Amino acid sequence: MKSKLFTSFFILFGWAPLSLACSGGTSAGTLSPTAAYATTAVTAGQYFAVNVSCGSTYNFTFCSNGGSATFDTQITLNQTNNTTQIAYNDDNCGLQSAVSWTATFTGTIHVLVSQYNCNHASGSTGTLAYNVVAPTISYAPSCTSATATYPTACPGTFAFNPVPTDGAVIDNTTGFVSNAVEGASYTIEYTLGGNTTVLPITMQTAPCYLLNGDANYINVAGENCIQLTAASNDQTGCAWSESQIDFNSDFTLSLDYYFGNDPNGADGTSFTFQPNPGACGASGAQLGAGGISNSLVVEFDTYDNDGAANNDLSCDHISVEIDGDLPDDPINFPANQAPYCGPICANAGGASLEDGGTHEIEILWNATTQQLEIYFDGNLRLSCTGDFVTNVFGGQNIVYWGATGATGGLNNQQYFCPETVVLLPSELSTFNSSCENDKTLVKWTSVSEKDLDYYNLEYSYDGFIYYTLTQTKAHGNSTDILHYSVDISSIADRLPYLRLKMVDFNGDIKNTEIIKTVDCAGDQNKVITQSIVNNTLQIHSKNGKDFNYELIDIQGKIVQTGQSTNGNVTAISTFPKGIYFVTVQFLQTNQTLQEKLVAY
Repeated sequence: MKSKLFTSFFILFGWAPLSLACSGGTSAGTLSPTAAYATTAVTAGQYFAVNVSCGSTYNFTFCSNGGSATFDTQITLNQTNNTTQIAYNDDNCGLQSAVSWTATFTGTIHVLVSQYNCNHASGSTGTLAYNVVAPTISYAPSCTSATATYPTACPGTFAFNPVPTDGAVIDNTTGFVSNAVEGASYTIEYTLGGNTTVLPITMQTAPCYLLNGDANYINVAGENCIQLTAASNDQTGCAWSESQIDFNSDFTLSLDYYFGNDPNGADGTSFTFQPNPGACGASGAQLGAGGISNSLVVEFDTYDNDGAANNDLSCDHISVEIDGDLPDDPINFPANQAPYCGPICANAGGASLEDGGTHEIEILWNATTQQLEIYFDGNLRLSCTGDFVTNVFGGQNIVYWGATGATGGLNNQQYFCPETVVLLPSELSTFNSSCENDKTLVKWTSVSEKDLDYYNLEYSYDGFIYYTLTQTKAHGNSTDILHYSVDISSIADRLPYLRLKMVDFNGDIKNTEIIKTVDCAGDQNKVITQSIVNNTLQIHSKNGKDFNYELIDIQGKIVQTGQSTNGNVTAISTFPKGIYFVTVQFLQTNQTLQEKLVAY
């Protein structure tokens, strides 16, 4: 018997090829492990062939599940040449002789049974127990995305079955689900080595943010927003979206920021991307984002902390950080690292952000050029290029996003809302989705254009993240009435909300309001429909049957209840523009349905 110290040494290092690898032995046939443990009689010096599948875990033991031995057992897993060791353990059952190994390839291995020190002398017999455990596949769904856990050493393929018609998208290699609908259920199939695992998932419902510190939900003029800090000293708040975003794809993030009404206040906010959401970062001048590792921080700084130094500016400004150490860091001040990009005044003229108004922020990412652009009130203020996936996120392309804010000895109320500001310029008279001969068309009319380069038709699932659908070249300069039309019939069922982005020759942008897509084919099968009449939302049952209803905002709060008359609700009072759910229960059948709405 070897000492425990000697045995522990081999257990600790037994998963890597060792110089003392056991080889040789006599073939004793083939083992076919199953989920239930099986046993076989063995004699020291024998090896068995085992066909393995990548990602599955194989267990071999003399000490449980029917295994037994009277000799000092040693189990060695070798590749098929029977010389390259891939897993190892030994000693009698007093110190647990067992091997548990997860296959990193599909093929054949040899399981060699010896006495200690690779002694193959025959005569020692026992019973080897063995089984196989299929790879563990699981999902962590949020509101609009879901992340898969799977054996990364040998990934299989992911696919929807059935394929959803609501716009949800799955990455066939990583299993990442995006653009899903809150509360919706999907069935995903994971196939590896000819075996298919069925994975049902259900998305979360609002609220879809992890709030930390002093952050809390507020209602601003009827709109659902998240306050990062109140107008009080020494506050720190952060809000992380429970959905993720893919830096291997293009996207636009749009939101409205309120920086306060005191031009002498502090400190500002950030928009931050990171692989792991959690608590807030450092407070005060670090804006609630300092010290967050592997983070990409877009800061909106409303206070100059370094005086004459160049890393901070006297004007309210924008910069990009990738080091987790914002330039205003009071601990390292003044010897802190310069921003990755910037700083630059948020307003070209240097005007204060703390003007009591709401400002439109847009962050555009181009995955091909690896360029990040930050727009402030429609004006491009800062461009940044970098391989952030490799150099910041530690190789992770799917990350979380959120907002942070802080105050110190000075303060301001600071909050953000979904981008719902109506920016219908006078030169654009209409923008809508309509049906014509069973086709779904998106149409807009321009009564004048000035230095206009192109229109981007964009779609969104939550009012924050937007993706480009089509780009249409504008006429440039015109005082004529111009009509534009895009046929989206083939994909209308997967594009719930649309907006139009207008880009001029300088790169400045303006956005229309968000509209609900009309699905001319799919809407024919819907039981509940909506319409907007004189800024009042109306809902209808197409079968004319009466129902009870609950109107629910994006935070999950019931804002109105009632009962229809002749299958219609025509008196829902005017309420703020945004995304809502309506749940109806038909009085005669007790059938319950839910529909997602857009209210103006």
